[in-house]
Amino acid sequence: MIENKTLVQKIFTIPRIILLIGGVALMFVPHHMGTANVTMISRIMIFAVYAMAYDILRGYIGVIHLGFALFIGGGAYFVGILFSQFGSGIPMILLAFVGVSIYSTIWAILVGKITGKSGLLATAMITMAFAEIVRTMMERWRTVTGGTDGMALRVPAPFNDRVFMFYTAFVFMVVVAFILYKFTTSPTGRVWQAVRENENRAIFLGYDTNRARTIALIVAGVVGGWSGVMFALLNRFVNTDLLAMQMTYNAMLYSLLGGAGTLFGAIAGSAIVILFQNLLLDLRNVHAIFDRWLLFFGALYIVVVLFMPQGIMGFYLTWKENRRHKKRIVSESTNQSENN
Repeated sequence: MIENKTLVQKIFTIPRIILLIGGVALMFVPHHMGTANVTMISRIMIFAVYAMAYDILRGYIGVIHLGFALFIGGGAYFVGILFSQFGSGIPMILLAFVGVSIYSTIWAILVGKITGKSGLLATAMITMAFAEIVRTMMERWRTVTGGTDGMALRVPAPFNDRVFMFYTAFVFMVVVAFILYKFTTSPTGRVWQAVRENENRAIFLGYDTNRARTIALIVAGVVGGWSGVMFALLNRFVNTDLLAMQMTYNAMLYSLLGGAGTLFGAIAGSAIVILFQNLLLDLRNVHAIFDRWLLFFGALYIVVVLFMPQGIMGFYLTWKENRRHKKRIVSESTNQSENN
């Protein structure tokens, strides 16, 4: 009986129950909300995938990547250029996912080779430079990309429907979350965490840490590129803002707020930040102070750093571990008293 109870407790943990309830609730959202809210939630799910991809680098292997926007921006521009040059259609979308995977892998290997022997600060600066190179290329290539004005996309018929796009984004988020979860719990994921905790010890144990970082960057980059494809299909517009450093900062904020190194915390972080941003933008008509909505974001970030430095999921996991530790102490004390 105790074993069955323990098994049930392992399966039905609080985060899994919340995810299950949230997943079921999301299935009914498009039928009870307006188009604007459906689009906003679709955006949250796509950015949640983007944040999970960044969390592979920051949270699991401990790399600070300031040019991560080159993946989501590159994925979006890949779709835009492909559609404008060869037309839109379902086969083109499939080709876009394949092409973006190749694009992201090439960039990841290139960046990995260059930053392999670099420290954290040098890696951050080098990756930022790569993102700026891609952004400059898209700005100068005006005949194809439209420069800073951006380019509009004509997406295939099914993706014109916001409800269809909503369910596509939902399936996309669930599938990618499952894939990344399998990666992080695999031997490869354990090596990533070993590198994060103590790289010298990982090297002493015989692991190739440069190779581990490159693999992590490939996985994160490919998933980030996929989120760019999905964002382009949802937004039907691409511009150089997707390649700006602000996009990397957004991923960092989503990950840190939700809990770096927890993966699923990125979903909570992206939801809180985007909902909070939309709330502040809606309040601009109430008072002029809400035009400075970035001040409120800064205040939110300070509060999180001061009171929950490990993020929402990190805070929950720490609380859970402390509770388990207290129960273990009480149980050992009770057993000792009975034996005496």
